[in-house]
Amino acid sequence: MILIAALLVAAVAVAVGAPAALSRIDFAAAPSIGIAAWLGAFAATLGYVALALIALAWPGYPPGESFAGSALACLGTIEPIVVTWTAGFIAPVTAIGLTAPTGQLARIAIGHRGRGAALRRKHNELVEVLGRADAAHANLVWLEHPAPLAYSVAGRGGYVVVTDGLAQCLTDAQWQAVLAHEHAHLRARHHQILGVCQVFARAFPWIPVFAAAPAAMASLVELAADRAAGDPRALAAALRIVAARTTTTATALGLVDESLALRLECLCAPARSRAAARRRATLGVLATMLLAPAASIIAIGASAAVAYVLMI
Repeated sequence: MILIAALLVAAVAVAVGAPAALSRIDFAAAPSIGIAAWLGAFAATLGYVALALIALAWPGYPPGESFAGSALACLGTIEPIVVTWTAGFIAPVTAIGLTAPTGQLARIAIGHRGRGAALRRKHNELVEVLGRADAAHANLVWLEHPAPLAYSVAGRGGYVVVTDGLAQCLTDAQWQAVLAHEHAHLRARHHQILGVCQVFARAFPWIPVFAAAPAAMASLVELAADRAAGDPRALAAALRIVAARTTTTATALGLVDESLALRLECLCAPARSRAAARRRATLGVLATMLLAPAASIIAIGASAAVAYVLMI
């Protein structure tokens, strides 16, 4: 039980503490680190819970339990009593702990995938009728429309959609930067990353790390795609032009969204300040990674102290 308790405490520490800690870190100059940190928090939360369930269902003492028990003699003394008392609950608790969240996640994921596929299919049909393929650029489709728009469509054979209005208002350097930005979304599978975050947020909205991830990741993937554009000043100029001429509501991974001000600030920042911001972000993530072991050590230490007091 000591090992299981430590794993559950670590899971709660990451699920609750990680979003609060990560939201305070400025990832504008290092969006890839931010994306990795959020996905790492996802994986750590799921991993700790999965390991706790495996340890709960393990026949006899799970690996690592003997070490924890010997290190904490006080808790080790009362361990058999707790295990005996809870023996009848282990199997049903493990079964519910595994099947209930897995079923909920599968239900939300299947629905999300079905709606996404239907939306892409309908969009592809419209683009086939209204759009025209670019002869010089693969996976580039033009729409005859005066509004300056650009966006990427994920899935098998993903492609970028642009309008005539966009090409008419940008210089060549700005145009190339916008194309590089949209292709970066496709190469890095940003649509799929956001999709995973949205599925977990809908399946487990009461877990802070899952609930906060979609909004945070939406900004981070835009910042990451901006960095892949190659010419930050050209892209910043293009974003300003598009924002000034766009009246439509921002869409998911559209060229202009709610994070525009932050993106412009990052694109126009001097290289030296971006390097310093990257170092601060790295240190912040490393500090966040200490949440789980610190919480486990504190919880086990406090439990051992209580057990010692009860025994004397």
